[in-house]
Amino acid sequence: MTKFVYKAKRGPDKIVDGFIEAPTFTIAIRKVMAMGLMPLEVTQTAAPFLKQEVVPRTSLSIKQWFMPSRRLPHQEVVFFMRQMNDLVEASVPVLRSLRIVGRQARHPLLNTIVQQMYLFVQNGGSLSDALAQHPSVFSPFYVNMVKTGEVGGRLPIVLARLAGHLEKEQETREKICSSLAYPILVLVVGILTVFVLLTFVIPRLSVMFEDLEQALPLPTVILINTSDFFAGYWWLLVGIFVMIKIYGKWWMQSPQGSRTWANAQLKLPFFGEFIRIVEMERFIRALSMLLEGGVPVTSALNAIEPTIENVVLRQEIQKVSKAVTDGIPLKTALGQSAFFPETVTSIVAVGEESGRLDKALHKIAETLERQADQTVKIMMSLLGPIVLIIIVAIVGFAVIAMLLPIFRMNMLIQ
Repeated sequence: MTKFVYKAKRGPDKIVDGFIEAPTFTIAIRKVMAMGLMPLEVTQTAAPFLKQEVVPRTSLSIKQWFMPSRRLPHQEVVFFMRQMNDLVEASVPVLRSLRIVGRQARHPLLNTIVQQMYLFVQNGGSLSDALAQHPSVFSPFYVNMVKTGEVGGRLPIVLARLAGHLEKEQETREKICSSLAYPILVLVVGILTVFVLLTFVIPRLSVMFEDLEQALPLPTVILINTSDFFAGYWWLLVGIFVMIKIYGKWWMQSPQGSRTWANAQLKLPFFGEFIRIVEMERFIRALSMLLEGGVPVTSALNAIEPTIENVVLRQEIQKVSKAVTDGIPLKTALGQSAFFPETVTSIVAVGEESGRLDKALHKIAETLERQADQTVKIMMSLLGPIVLIIIVAIVGFAVIAMLLPIFRMNMLIQ
C-alpha cells in the first residue's frame, strides 16, 4: 500500500486535506470521492523525484572531516531561483515546480533542501515558510520577498526579480574571479620560482664563492644567507604556513578577529573601496526590492542586514536599522553613517519627499553598479603588472647578487 496526501473540496466552500492509503493513484482518487469529497489534488507522499542516497557513517564522517562546512554554492541558489521563476511564471503550481526542480537538481545538498521544501509545501505550508526552514541558504531577505509576492499575488514577478538579483551577484563574482585569474597565476608561479631558486639552485651556485679569498658583496651575502635558511628550514616554513592557515581560519571566525579582518579589508587600496561599493549596491538594491514589494522600512532593514558579508558594514546597517526603528527618517539615519556618501543620502531624501523611495534606491543601485565595474577594471589592470614587477624584481635581485662577485673578480684581474 502507498500513502497519498489529498486536498479536496467539501461542500461549496470548505477545503480539507489528509492522508489515505491505496495501492494505485486511481484507487486513491476513488477512495477520496467515496468519502463524499471532490478531489482537487492527490499526490504520493514519498518524493520519488529525489534521489536519497544512504551513506555509511564512516564515509560521511570522513567527508565531513575534509568538508566541515556544508554550504550550498551560490550558483546553485541562482539555479533554484531561476528555475522556480520560469516554472511559476509558466503557471505551474508551486508544489509541482518544486518537484521538477528537484528532478533537475544535481548538487546533493540542494537535492535534500528541495525535498524538505516539497514535503513542507505538500503538508500545507507556503513557499516563503519553506524557504525560512533553511536560513543558512535563504536569508530573511529572500523569505520576505517571496512572502510579499504570495500575499500580493505577484509571486512570478517577485521570483523574477530575485532571480535577476542573484544572477547579477553571480555575474559580479565571476567577473572578479576571471579578472583575478591572471594575477593569481603570476603570483603562484612567481612564489614557486623564488622558492625553488632559493632552496635548490642558489645553494649549488654559492659553492663557487667558497674558494674566493675576498669579501662578498652585501647583496650576495643576503642572498646566500636567505638561501641557506630556505634550504635548511623549508619544512619549518611549510609548518608555519599550515599553522597560520589553521589559526587564521579560527581567528577570523571569532568576533574580534572577524571585525579586525573586515577593517583591514576596507583599508586596502582599491580593494577597500571596491568592497564598500559592492556592499552598498547590494544593500540598496535589496532595500529597493523589499520596499517595492510593500515591506515596511524597519522590517526590510532587519531582513537585509544578514546579507551584508563585511562585519563592519553590517554593524553600520544595524545602526541605521535601530535609528529608523526609533523614528528617525531613513535619510537622516544614512547621513549619520560614514558608510554612505552625501549623494546617496540626497537622493534618498528626494525619494522620501516624493513618495517614490523604491525608485530612487533603484537608480542609486544602478549608479553604484557602474562604479563597481569601473573600479574592477582599474584594479585588475593595475594588479597584474604590479605582481609581475614584484616577482621580476625578486628574481632580478637574485641574478644580480650572484653576478656581482664575478664582476668584481674580473675587475681585480684586469
